[in-house]
Amino acid sequence: MYSAKVISLQLKEVERKNSPCFSTGPVGEDLYHWEAIITGPKGSPYENGVFKLDIHFPLDYPFAPPRVTFKTKVYHPNVNTYGNIFLKMIYVEDRVAFETTALAWMVEHAGGA
Repeated sequence: MYSAKVISLQLKEVERKNSPCFSTGPVGEDLYHWEAIITGPKGSPYENGVFKLDIHFPLDYPFAPPRVTFKTKVYHPNVNTYGNIFLKMIYVEDRVAFETTALAWMVEHAGGA
């Protein structure tokens, strides 16, 4: 299957790069189901947070996008309460209030300090 070949190549690339900002890979032997851990970017309300994600690749990948869900609760205008990510950008009117709430959620749910 073409999708399995593409996913395998991308897995090798991720393993080769070995990023300090994230880790990811298949769940057990299932090439179409991955887990990822990302750290919050410096200078953001998510700094020092550790966020877990669940990634499901469709059989027609890369012609259809993977479904990515936050397993760690996160306050973000593009993530709903179930952890689903929305690509449509949402304008944040009160930036200070947003960052304050995002930081509080990060400390509570993502282990940041």
